[in-house]
Amino acid sequence: MWHFIIGVGIIKTNITYIIIAMMILSCAGISKKNRSSKIKNESKINVNTQHWNTTEDSLNFYVHFSMPLNNFVFKKQIDHFSSEIIFTLVLSDAENKTQIHRESWREKISEPYYENTRDPDNYLKSERNIALLPGVYKLFLNIQDEDSRKNWKITKKITLERVNYISPSLLFVKEDGGKMNQINFLIQKQDTIWLRTQVNFPPNDSLDGSVIEEITPVEGNKNIEYFVIHNETIIDSGEVIITNAGIQNIYYLPIPITQHKSGIYKIELRYLEETQTTSFHYEFKTKNYWTDEIDEVIGVMRYVLPYSEYKQLKGKDESEKWEAINTYWKEKDPTPETTENELLSELNDRVKFSNKNFSILMHGWRSDRGRIYIIYGEPQMVDESYRDNRGYNYQKWVYANGKEFLFIDRTMSGDYTLYQERF
Repeated sequence: MWHFIIGVGIIKTNITYIIIAMMILSCAGISKKNRSSKIKNESKINVNTQHWNTTEDSLNFYVHFSMPLNNFVFKKQIDHFSSEIIFTLVLSDAENKTQIHRESWREKISEPYYENTRDPDNYLKSERNIALLPGVYKLFLNIQDEDSRKNWKITKKITLERVNYISPSLLFVKEDGGKMNQINFLIQKQDTIWLRTQVNFPPNDSLDGSVIEEITPVEGNKNIEYFVIHNETIIDSGEVIITNAGIQNIYYLPIPITQHKSGIYKIELRYLEETQTTSFHYEFKTKNYWTDEIDEVIGVMRYVLPYSEYKQLKGKDESEKWEAINTYWKEKDPTPETTENELLSELNDRVKFSNKNFSILMHGWRSDRGRIYIIYGEPQMVDESYRDNRGYNYQKWVYANGKEFLFIDRTMSGDYTLYQERF
């Protein structure tokens, strides 16, 4: 097991830290009514829509919502972190403002690790399918965090027209289990993406481009042309051959991605005389740390660095902080000839464990047990058998090198603070 005795001394919790923690906890006790805020923030919500023919008159309107989890408040449960979100969706006729559809529902989020709730690339997703007639509609969506009462709102104008041959598309990736996952952008390398679309094949004797009202079954191979465009330049093209009949003529069309460059991609689908274009952003991200929040990474570095170096690090701007932290761990890599930095991986695992198991009254990495766990790792033995005459529970951690740490739960909430340490 790796030990972080790299010029490190244990930094004891001082009275200032305790006062600050108490202030944070007292703020958390403010009633929901007083904490209520209605902040209009449309940039955080992603809304993707798609429609396709269902009958001669009506359309299926599909709407997909997504929002980063780090916007929500999560509560610590026994073995996970939870949050509850309320959605309200309203569709109105854009011309006479008559309400056509309204519904509200709740989504419960459960994440095993605290850092999952702070990951800006981890999203809450929800979707709805609604039967509508062709027309122009106004979409209104309200998302509310049940605990903080914070609101996010978005409005969007939607035009629904009957699909002739090929419908607007949405972007999907296939997960390991085969499930299709709708996405708004790519942050990891994908050799194939999938476009969901409705393709209405005309009768064999009707290829003149006229509107086909009757959806016909697939007869033989049907070829859909595709063009992959990166920064306005066509980088690949080909055909997707459809040989099976889809439900309501809905298909997932596999599109190969042969080049992997950051930037804006467009995929054009062409069938007969119609073209539909889907755009997305491709950006590669490599996560070196358990979180992207610089303040949290800096906080953990306090346990690793001598105080003078930690103080210098705190005085840098954000980009300089990341550069200094990356340099530090690169220099500490015990196997620089390999792609994995084992020491950094061990740090990430320790912080993740602390955030999952010790986040009672504060984030786990800030707690006394989290601090000791991050510095020294998993204890050889944990003794929880002792309770004093006031009913306080104690927890003793014993390490193979003779170090012992005694923690006490004075609040009787499961939050243990350091009581005594022996070397």
